[in-house]
Parts: sequence; C-alpha cells; structure tokens
Amino acid sequence: MNKYFDRHFNKDIITIYPGEFWSSTGPELISTVLGSCVSITLFDPIAVIGGMNHFMLAKDSSNTAADSGKLLSKFGDYAMSLLIEDMEKKGAKLSRCTAKVFGGSNIFNVPTASATNIGFANIEFAFDFLQKNKIQIVSSDTGGKAPRKIYFDPVTSKVYLKHIATYNEQEGEMQKSKERQYIEYLASLNLAAKRQ
Repeated sequence: MNKYFDRHFNKDIITIYPGEFWSSTGPELISTVLGSCVSITLFDPIAVIGGMNHFMLAKDSSNTAADSGKLLSKFGDYAMSLLIEDMEKKGAKLSRCTAKVFGGSNIFNVPTASATNIGFANIEFAFDFLQKNKIQIVSSDTGGKAPRKIYFDPVTSKVYLKHIATYNEQEGEMQKSKERQYIEYLASLNLAAKRQ
C-alpha cells in the first residue's frame, strides 16, 4: 500500500496492490492497476463508506494459503471477507452496499475456456459472489486484453478508469510481470505441498 498526494485530483491517493484492500469515509481516493486481477468496490450510501480490494486468483482451491496470512487476501473469497469485515467495523451494512467490478483482462492471451484464463475465472467469481450475497452490481468494466488503472472515490462511489492502451506501455508490462511472478510462486507452493 502506498499513499501520495495527486495534484490532478487535489487529493491523497491510497494505492493498493494484489492482496490488499482499503475502506474509508474519504476524502482520499483508492487506486490500483489491474491486469487479469479483479477489484470489487463496495459502497454504503447511508454510512457513506466505500472500499475496494485487489485479488489475483478467484479461490484458494488447494488451501495452500491457509498457513500463510500474507497470501490469503490474494484470493477472491478471502479478499471479499476481509473487505466486508473492515467496512462493517466502520459502520457499513452489507445489505445496503452496491458494487462495481473491474479487471479480469486476458493479458496472457489464452482461450476463454482454458483453465489458465485467470482473468475469466476472476470475473466469474466476482459476479457469482455478489449475486449469491444479493449485492447489487451497478456497473462493471471487465475482460478484454488491456490492463486498467482505476481510481475509486469512497465518498461518492465514482470510479475514474483508464485503459492502458498497449502491452508495450510500462505500467502494462509491469503488471503482467508481477502477475506472472506471483502465479509461478503459487505453483511452487502447490508443488511443495504435494511433496509433503
């Protein structure tokens, strides 16, 4: 997590990275860059509290992360629980929240039906989780091939979104590299678990 002052918005920006979340009553904005990862924003209009997470993989199907608190929130199911718990501590009620969903790009250019299409799996998880929990989805921008940069205002629930036009742009390449490294790291944990 990183905090800095942005002259364009004239506000502090809280930048979150994979496995992180932030909720607030403002006035700062919450920002992140997404490739195949997904961010879900939640907003309670009565308590005027908004929050956003950033997860890399939909579910921890191997339970590898169970022994490591650092890994938990990089999975969608844990990331949502942590964000909801944090917002409820600050006075939000899930029954009043609305959601927005972003990310899930196919930055590795794999077929949609492929088990390795992480972006598609993340999108499916996000919509399924929100529908099961009866959280209204008011907007979304998911899929495609280009990474995204988003800014979320937790006071108004407004989202400022920029598509990063090509993979050759520095932010897009950095995001691909981070995601690939993390996926390789998780694969190595799975192998280690199987050997035990």
